[in-house]
Amino acid sequence: MKKKIVIALILAAVLLTAVLGAAACSKTELVGFDIELAKAVGEDLGVEVEFVQINWDTKENELESKNVDLLWNGMTITPEREAAWEISEPYMLNRQVAIIRKADADKFDTLDKMLASDKWSAENGSAGAELITDLGATLIGVTAQINVLTELNAGSADIGVMDSVMAGYYINETGSNYADSLMIAEVNIAKEDEYYGIAARKGETALMDKINASLAKLWANDTIKTIGEKYGLKDVLLPIEYTSQWDSISDKSSWDYIVARGKIIIGYTLFAPIAYNVEAA
Repeated sequence: MKKKIVIALILAAVLLTAVLGAAACSKTELVGFDIELAKAVGEDLGVEVEFVQINWDTKENELESKNVDLLWNGMTITPEREAAWEISEPYMLNRQVAIIRKADADKFDTLDKMLASDKWSAENGSAGAELITDLGATLIGVTAQINVLTELNAGSADIGVMDSVMAGYYINETGSNYADSLMIAEVNIAKEDEYYGIAARKGETALMDKINASLAKLWANDTIKTIGEKYGLKDVLLPIEYTSQWDSISDKSSWDYIVARGKIIIGYTLFAPIAYNVEAA
């Protein structure tokens, strides 16, 4: 009887070790251009940076309810967002592109042919979703840009619309699950280039002044360029020149709030090469 108990205990220990080992191997690390840039800004400003994954479709609520202090996730600057929030200096060039299956290259080689399909997909609340609506196409909304590619591979969507920054990463990345089956369509669906910026609540000019001043400093000392090279984004980075308005800002409470807490909370979504998980070393 004792022998059976000992064997059972040994088996339990082996199983526990295997489970713990698997858990340890499954740990991930959040990386990406925006993640590293935000950390560099936090270090420059002397505050910690905390990242909170959010649903991009409810980003307004996350910001206004103070669940996060900044929206920093390859966010396209638009007139509407500039009116609603404090927006940083632009730091990266982007464009909305159409993704199709390689097998459909001839089927969707013009915009008119694309618009004949009622299966367009983009992330809810994104610039891509807005573009699809503007084109008069039918939107299949998803919760994250990466899911656009999944919808295309599954045949649930015919045309996906997403940021060129992310599309280029997944379509061209060696070993990607999407490189063999999907392609960026040659059809130009966007009239204008876009620019990424960072959003804070309206009126928080002190906080945004600190962010902008730090970005300009990190551009001048080549930190931003170094991070950009690491993620293959050097060619789409925008020079940042900014003169602090600190002395003319009367209400500095938004920055005082950050200093008192000792950290900036940043809302993000998974969006390679901007913010994504890799297996921890």
